[in-house]
Amino acid sequence: MYVFFCPREAYAYLDPGTGSYIFQLLIAGLLGGLLAVKIFWASIKKFFLNLFSGKKTDDHSPEL
Repeated sequence: MYVFFCPREAYAYLDPGTGSYIFQLLIAGLLGGLLAVKIFWASIKKFFLNLFSGKKTDDHSPEL
């Protein structure tokens, strides 16, 4: 089983386009994550403020 996953010699070639494609995927993932944080920043900020604040809030209680 080990022979199939770790061959001694690999006659493989990665052209420069492959490295460029991987680099583009990493940059796109990073920028997409930053965009998601920007879009949902108010929700993220509210979550952490409620998490670290001392008072407990009950969003499901009816207000009179």
